[in-house]
This record gives sequence, structure tokens and C-alpha cells, in this order.
Amino acid sequence: MKNHSLYIHKNLPQMYQLDVDKSNTLYVEVSGNPSGIPIIFFHGGPGGQCRSEHHSLFNPSLFRSIIYDQRGTGKSTPFRSLKNNDTDSLIEDVEKIRKFLNIDKLFLVGGSWGATLALLYAQTYPENTRGIVLRSVFLGTKEEIDWAFVEGPKYFAPDLYKSFEGYLDNKEKKDVINSYIKKIHDEGSTLHSWIWHDYERILSQLDPQQYFFDSKKDIMRRKGKPNSPFMETHYIKNNFFIEDNQILKNMSKISNIPGIIVQGRYDLICPPKSAFAISDKWNKSKIKILNTAGHSSSDNGIIENLVESIEEIKEC
Repeated sequence: MKNHSLYIHKNLPQMYQLDVDKSNTLYVEVSGNPSGIPIIFFHGGPGGQCRSEHHSLFNPSLFRSIIYDQRGTGKSTPFRSLKNNDTDSLIEDVEKIRKFLNIDKLFLVGGSWGATLALLYAQTYPENTRGIVLRSVFLGTKEEIDWAFVEGPKYFAPDLYKSFEGYLDNKEKKDVINSYIKKIHDEGSTLHSWIWHDYERILSQLDPQQYFFDSKKDIMRRKGKPNSPFMETHYIKNNFFIEDNQILKNMSKISNIPGIIVQGRYDLICPPKSAFAISDKWNKSKIKILNTAGHSSSDNGIIENLVESIEEIKEC
């Protein structure tokens, strides 16, 4: 593989606040070549946000790169709003961005929850999709959530899992995920929000700096609440607003769209099983398994392979 480094975008991006309905306004950034290949980046979460450095995945002389904050996240307003915040609305938001920017067809790039949205957008609008690059495939199933937060950690991080469920009483431990959902949404618990956030962050890295939680006292000194647990649990309790196995059932709709999947072999959050499941049903896809990576985009080889795959997909 070539030694691909991130690109420098020397000019300030174009920045927009796009009204997508009466309740929500999206923050959108556009950078690179105004006449270049249109490509849009889906950030993760639910509840993450775009960062200007996401443009650095794309060669500014070749691409017109688009990044944006999903509803209720980042610089989109209102922040943390759940009103009209569902998967169908997020898909339609991308279509509104495409039309607003007067773009014919888009290349799609997304990781984790961003990969979910990229697949769902492509299946809804295959005629508007030129190609897809995914990292860490997530299909929005209950099985994946149970694995990521309960079953997987029981096997690979039993000490961390014991600490995670230790913030619940014995009755609550019988249904850990739903108990955390109630703590975060019904009780508005700052402590449980941060524990969920830290738990996922630790599990996402192949070699995290620490494999334990900060003390309760130190956690409660932090400012505010993280957005990702609030948004993630909103989507989890609603089954991500999609039908069971919806993505797998609709892979035929994108079977002739070129795609590349970059997947960490030791991804505990989004294990390779899902990546292989869609690859098997995707005629024009190929999968790159990285034996040196887990879930995090900072793990060894992830960024280099993403950049290489983006360069490769543009030829399709």
C-alpha cells in the first residue's frame, strides 16, 4: 500500500446553516475544488459531529468535500433536540444538502453509524450515489448493540464490564442497556452519561491509554454532559427507526454501485461479521480487513486505508 498522508486544505471552507424543516437547521461545510468530485462524509454516533479535519481525507484538488452535523449535534440547531430526529429524516437531510449544493451524484464516506446512514441513503437514492467507502460497518440491529455493550465486553473486557454494570443496582443489572437508557433519558443522569461515553471510547480502541473509569468524583467535575450517549440511546430504544435487518434485505438496490469496506479485524463495537454480511450481497464491493486495528479511526492503518480507498473509488 502507498504511504498516504492526510491532505491539507489551505482555504477556509464554505459554511452554511441549512434549514431542513421548521424545527432543525444543519451546519454544513464545503471545501476543496468547487468543480471537483462531490463527496460527502457521514460522521458517527448517533451524537457525534463533523470536524474540519475530516476534509483532510480528501484531496482538495480533486474533490469537493462536504461534511455536516446531523440533527441535534455539533453546530446544528437546536443542539440535543430529539424533535423530528429519526433515521428517515437524517436520510432526507442528505438529499436536501445534495439539492442545495446543486449536485447530481455523490460519493459517500462513513464509519460506524456514518456507515449505517451511507448505506441507507444509497439504498433510498441509488440513482444519486456514485460510490461508497465504509469503515466499521454497523447495520443497526439489536444483535449488534447487545454484542457491543454486553456480550462482547463480557468475553474481552470482563473487568470493564463489571465496572460498567456496577453503576446499576441488582434489579437494573437484569437489563443493562435499557437501565442505562432510563438513567440517561428518564433521570437525566450526568454520571451514567459519562460512564456510557467512556465505556464506548475504551472499547473502541485497540490499545486504550487506560482500561478503567475515572473516579466518580473526577467524572462529576467534568463540564456538561456528552451528547453521544443521549443520542445513541434515543436511537437504540427506537431500534434505530428501521426494520429488522433492513439494510441486509435491501442490498440488491445497491449491488451495482462500487464500494470499498475498511474493517478492523478486532473491532469490538462493530465486528467484521456485519462487514462480511453486506460484502457477500454486494456485487461491486471489496473488503479490506486490517489485522492491526479495532474500531477507532485512530487505530493503525485505518486512516491510510480510508484515504487510499477514497482515491480508488473515484475511478469507478
